[in-house]
Amino acid sequence: MASYSINQFAKITGLNKILIRTWENRYQFLTPIRTSTNIRTYNDDMLNKGIKYAILVENGYKISKLVSYDDEHLNSLIQDTLTVSENKETKYNIYISKFIESALYFDQEIFNSTYKKCIQEFGVIDFYKQVLIKTMGKISVLYLNSEITSANEHFLSENIRLQIANEIINTKDNIKKGKEWVLFLPENEYHDIGLLFSYLLLHSHQQKVLYLGQNTPRETLLEFQKDEKNYLFFINTKRTPKFAKELCSFLNNEFTKSTFYVIDNQKTINNSIKNIKIVENIDHFTKILTSK
Repeated sequence: MASYSINQFAKITGLNKILIRTWENRYQFLTPIRTSTNIRTYNDDMLNKGIKYAILVENGYKISKLVSYDDEHLNSLIQDTLTVSENKETKYNIYISKFIESALYFDQEIFNSTYKKCIQEFGVIDFYKQVLIKTMGKISVLYLNSEITSANEHFLSENIRLQIANEIINTKDNIKKGKEWVLFLPENEYHDIGLLFSYLLLHSHQQKVLYLGQNTPRETLLEFQKDEKNYLFFINTKRTPKFAKELCSFLNNEFTKSTFYVIDNQKTINNSIKNIKIVENIDHFTKILTSK
């Protein structure tokens, strides 16, 4: 079972460290494990409970009561809150907590049921923006510690990839005439969930897509150099200014007929290059598609 610092615990639950310590002293809230140097650490079970406590307290429950409830009772209260709440943020947070729980315990059933309910309730785009991105952000906080296995993160990300791929297959294959979109990640970029979702979004807008995927050598793109196409790529990991400059120079010089759209999560790309357009977020990308 993994071990989390109080900083990680605070970031993932949304509870500040002063409140965590106060609840610990006053209510015996999730009595942490102490290291030999008296540093607090928390395990998976504590983290899972802490997330639920935070949601329930936000919705009017008293922590003094909650700490006496067993897991079954807590889960029942979470489900009741999900059922009766009209607050979308509350619903988003509950579904995020369920995805995190599925990752912590490699629980396929929780993942499958949560994914299905999210799609039904929010639709694909809202689910991606409000639940999926935030879930992956929280998960990444947990696995910054090199002592913690990334198997949980792989479980979650691969299941999400499979679900999005299935959504792509199930969209109607009714393609409009127009420029083909080529989707790729540059060298040493492997986090392709956003790229896959973009594929789904393009497909739903009846756009023709050529999907090259992860870690695409830039020389591979030269296969399409003579054709006028739209390209979309992501920068997800920290890259040097030199890498960004060389990549943009290559794209600008070699592909004079095409336009490159980039979602640059690391803010490394210069927006002044003629044929490279910065996409701020999914809403911005949707506007680009609907304006074409």
